[in-house]
Amino acid sequence: MLFSIEQAKKLNKRILFIGDFFQKVFVGVKYEIKKAELNISTEEYLTASFLSGLIYGIFFFIFLTALIFLRDGIIANAFPLNVIAGIMFFVLFFFLHIIYPGIISKRIAFGIDQNLIFALKSMLIQVKSGIPLFNTIKNIAKADYGIVSEEFNELIQDINSGISEAKALEKLALKTKSEYMKKAAWQITASIKSGASVAGALETAINTLTANQLRAIKNYSAELNLWILMYLLLAAAIPTLGITFMIILSSFGGSDISEMHVIITILFAFIVQIILIGFVKNRKPKVIL
Repeated sequence: MLFSIEQAKKLNKRILFIGDFFQKVFVGVKYEIKKAELNISTEEYLTASFLSGLIYGIFFFIFLTALIFLRDGIIANAFPLNVIAGIMFFVLFFFLHIIYPGIISKRIAFGIDQNLIFALKSMLIQVKSGIPLFNTIKNIAKADYGIVSEEFNELIQDINSGISEAKALEKLALKTKSEYMKKAAWQITASIKSGASVAGALETAINTLTANQLRAIKNYSAELNLWILMYLLLAAAIPTLGITFMIILSSFGGSDISEMHVIITILFAFIVQIILIGFVKNRKPKVIL
C-alpha cells in the first residue's frame, strides 16, 4: 500500500465515507484487521486501500499512454484500451490491499503452528516430571519458540496480575489466531477446571495437532495431481493447440496469424503458469512435524 498505517490514520475525515461504503460490502475485512492486530479502523484502512489502488491505476494508465505515444504517436483507438487497463490495475491492487490483513493474520497463525507442537511436547515432558503448570508456562515463555513464546509471555503477565491459570488460558484461546493453539488452550482449561490430568490434555492436544497436520499433507498430495493436470492443460496444451487451430482456421478464413497473436498466446501461458504456481504454493500445508 502507498499509505502507511500512520498516514492512513491522518486522512481527511470527509473522505472516510468511501471506507464506510466498502465496509458494508467487504464485511470480513474488519475481523481480519483485528486478527492482524493493525492499529487502524476499518473505514480508514479501506479508504487508504481505495486511494492507493486508484493511484496505481492512474500511474499504469499514464505509463501505457506514454509508451504508446513514444512508439506510435497519438492513437485515438488506444485511449479506451488504456483506460480499461488502468481500471483493471486499480481493481487488482484494491483487492490485494483488501486481502492483505488476512495474509498477515495467516502469517501470525503459521508462526504459532510452526513451533506449537514442539512447545506442547516440551510442556508435556516438564509436567510429567513434576514441574507445576505455571513454571512450565514460564519456561516456554523464556524459551525460543517464536510467537508461541510471545503468547505464553502474555499468559504469564495475566497470571501475575491476579488472573487464575484457567481464566488466562481462556483469554489466550479467545485472542489467538491459531486454531491449534485455541484447541490446546481449551483442552488444558477443561482439564484444570475438571481436576483431570494436565498431561493427558497435553497428550490429546499433541495427538490432535499431529493427526491434523498429517491429514493436511495427505489431502494436499491427493489434490496435487489435479493441479498438475490443470497446469499442463492451461500452460502447455491449450496454448499449443490454440495456435494450431488459429493457423488452420486462418487457412479457411483467409486471415493471417501475426506475431502479435503468438506473443499474446505466450504471455497468456506465462501469466497462467505464474498464477497456478503461486496458487499451488499457497495451497501447500504449512506443517512442520
